[in-house]
Amino acid sequence: MKQSRRHFLTQTCPSVAFAFFGLSFLEACSSDSYDTSGSSNTNQPGETSGYEVNGNTVTVDLTNSNFSDLANPGGYTNIVNAGILLLRLSATEIAAYDNCCPHRGTNNLWSYSGGTWICGNHGNSYNSDGNNVEVCDSGATSGGLKTYITDLNNNTLVVTKS
Repeated sequence: MKQSRRHFLTQTCPSVAFAFFGLSFLEACSSDSYDTSGSSNTNQPGETSGYEVNGNTVTVDLTNSNFSDLANPGGYTNIVNAGILLLRLSATEIAAYDNCCPHRGTNNLWSYSGGTWICGNHGNSYNSDGNNVEVCDSGATSGGLKTYITDLNNNTLVVTKS
């Protein structure tokens, strides 16, 4: 009897949980590196990914198709493996932020709207003005994300993480 019950539970419960909670439940528990509402570059640094990391410096080739979302103001992207969020502010300015969520350290579930970064892991919002900065994985549910120095020269963006 115990084996029949165990077999039933292991075969039926995952299907019932999926039907009850739906796909959003599974996405929230996922460990894959992707951004559910924007672009996310999870490639390793190199020519095909469009960015290079050298110590605390990240150099981004904005002509690379991985960064097409940065073509217009308000566009953003997340370079997961470099640890940065990029936001196009104007034709001549791109801002960079730490992509590590102050609440739980998530780095791959970001969206941006109206001056606010929203972590898709628990729905917490963080400002983009550089004020009230909270550190990564500190448990903070509000505040700001750390900003980094950027230098935009034609189609090359250099981010200095410090």
